[in-house]
Amino acid sequence: MIVTDFFSEISDTLFPPLCIACSGVLESVQDKVFCRECSQNITFITQSLCPVCGTIFPDSPAGNHVCGQCLENKPHYTFARAALVYEGMIHDAIHQFKYGHNLTVGSALAGLLADFDFPDVTFGAFDQIIPVPLHVKRLRDRGFNQSLILANALGEKHVLDVDFSLLKRRKLTLTQTGLDKKEREKNIKGAFEVVHPERLKAQSIILVDDVYTTGATVNECAKTLKKAGADEVAVITLARVL
Repeated sequence: MIVTDFFSEISDTLFPPLCIACSGVLESVQDKVFCRECSQNITFITQSLCPVCGTIFPDSPAGNHVCGQCLENKPHYTFARAALVYEGMIHDAIHQFKYGHNLTVGSALAGLLADFDFPDVTFGAFDQIIPVPLHVKRLRDRGFNQSLILANALGEKHVLDVDFSLLKRRKLTLTQTGLDKKEREKNIKGAFEVVHPERLKAQSIILVDDVYTTGATVNECAKTLKKAGADEVAVITLARVL
């Protein structure tokens, strides 16, 4: 143990952990991802929100309340929550992870998600975690599924099994970037399928993705999972577009 600590100290001295935003040296073990200066520019989602879709009501005097969209058209998932607002450094870090193939940044972001305290989420009430899948062609091009990396971090933190084999993306869709809500819903419709429905029967599922934009993708996934026999689907994402 002493030898391990010694080599760990040597490693930290020669290769100190760096802030993933500014590349400055992290001064303490508490600064796991961003330095203290950069951390001040990150918005964690702790504001009033819709208890269903998780949309944020900044500075709302009414507190948590169901939004008009969920009242008119209830989603297939029970609730959706995100840890961070998708802007600034978080936006850049997620792009480094997904499109820059920076798995070091991805690992740091996964740890940030796993350590975030979702006050109204009881992870022990769920049976397993499923990541939003990539189409096999996109998976080959990227080399990894960012949602699976996030899901594995959550599973390890909350002692839940992660199953990436149940939900498959059967249709190679256009990228959702740049599409509005209606276009996203049309683009993603029928894109997913469940491979082993018998393993979903009466299960409570946490569905994990990197960014919640309009909710079209996770809602289509939740619809597919519930059709196949899942009892409940909740959504956890790293970040959310305002």
